[in-house]
Amino acid sequence: MGYLDELKRQADAAKAQHTLDIGALGRNALVTDAACQSAFRYFATLAQQLNVLRPPANAEFRLDRNTAFKDLRRTDFRADSRLRNLRDAEVFDYVLLGFDMKSGARITLAKDFPPAIEKLESRLAQCGATFESEIIRDPGNGRFIEKRYEISADFHGTIRLIPDHDSAWIQFQIVNLDGFETVTVQFPAFEVGSALLDELARWIVGEPNAFLRDGHQLRRVEA
Repeated sequence: MGYLDELKRQADAAKAQHTLDIGALGRNALVTDAACQSAFRYFATLAQQLNVLRPPANAEFRLDRNTAFKDLRRTDFRADSRLRNLRDAEVFDYVLLGFDMKSGARITLAKDFPPAIEKLESRLAQCGATFESEIIRDPGNGRFIEKRYEISADFHGTIRLIPDHDSAWIQFQIVNLDGFETVTVQFPAFEVGSALLDELARWIVGEPNAFLRDGHQLRRVEA
């Protein structure tokens, strides 16, 4: 066999492997997008039921050591999604279930220590509350006294599904379901069906659930 024949053999093997790879990616994308479509339909129906039930949040939502909110009800559930292009096909970019937790309270908080200011502002960014802030200084010498916040204590939460179509995995990003924290966990796309989503619904309602039990790369980050 000449060298040209050897190169042809290698090229044919590479083409065959490329065809196999493209085929596997296509199958993974189909499975993943079907899971996203099912999740979106599930969320749309779930939102309708939860907007009637208005389930209470069992968790405590704490802005600082002395300011916490309990027994908030979850309301205004809404399902949403966005599409994107992948290899000349339209697929899900994400699927989302959003909700509100409204206390109706307006509160004033003041912080005079940089780490405390940073911590509070991180939690305000996490919870989605609207607020105004003002730096208070001594009128005589201009020295910093405190940073004061006027806060409308109405909070937001989201459950976002972010698919990786090539690998056929789906990441859940769960924000402010059990306090001001973000939980991320991944599942194979073929596992994202009604059984898993039922466990998530139980978590939202505040019932015992096994949603996180078989998840992968679980991470919890408190604001």
